[in-house]
Amino acid sequence: MMLKSSITFFLFFVTFFINAQYKDLTDAEIYLKSGEILKGKARLTMIEAKGGFPLSSDSKEYLIYFNTEIKQRKGTKFSPEEVEKVFFDLDLKVNGRRVKKQTAYIPVIKNEKKSKLGFAELIIDGTVKLVQRSVSNSSDNRLRIYKESLLVRDNSEAIVFNYAELKSFKKRASEYFSDCSSLVSKIEDEKYKRKDLEDLVNYYNDNCAK
Repeated sequence: MMLKSSITFFLFFVTFFINAQYKDLTDAEIYLKSGEILKGKARLTMIEAKGGFPLSSDSKEYLIYFNTEIKQRKGTKFSPEEVEKVFFDLDLKVNGRRVKKQTAYIPVIKNEKKSKLGFAELIIDGTVKLVQRSVSNSSDNRLRIYKESLLVRDNSEAIVFNYAELKSFKKRASEYFSDCSSLVSKIEDEKYKRKDLEDLVNYYNDNCAK
């Protein structure tokens, strides 16, 4: 019973953090491409998948910002193209516990034509970035929210590394990190698997990044 309760709390805790930036107005600091820095309340709109993977190329996502100093009633909408980075200061009460966390979100690119897909949480920064984002899918009259993990190299296309893939993780990861022979060997020997994505990205940035 104790183990079941702990698992339930963990899942609820993770879901809270995944969705907080999308559901609620949250204290935020926004860095625009223009050089302007905005402070106030903000939230993200959520991408909706069209029938699952892959995402629709015309999916839109925005950052909604409110200037709390002037008590702005109607939010200002910013596209990913206008934003360099946004920091959210989360202060949540989960199962009676007060939890604080700062998260950073950056815009990511869907394809080589440089069309922006939307915002993603920055998990690991470096030559290769690991980012995560929430996606909703409405099917069978049910709303499903799931988390995507993506890898971003410089300003190129963000590559999705989900738990369910058409190609094997080993093959895709070996292709993506083909410029790092020592890492490819570890992937092929299964020293790094899908669950080790953070360790894999850290290894590349520490040992192979130029």
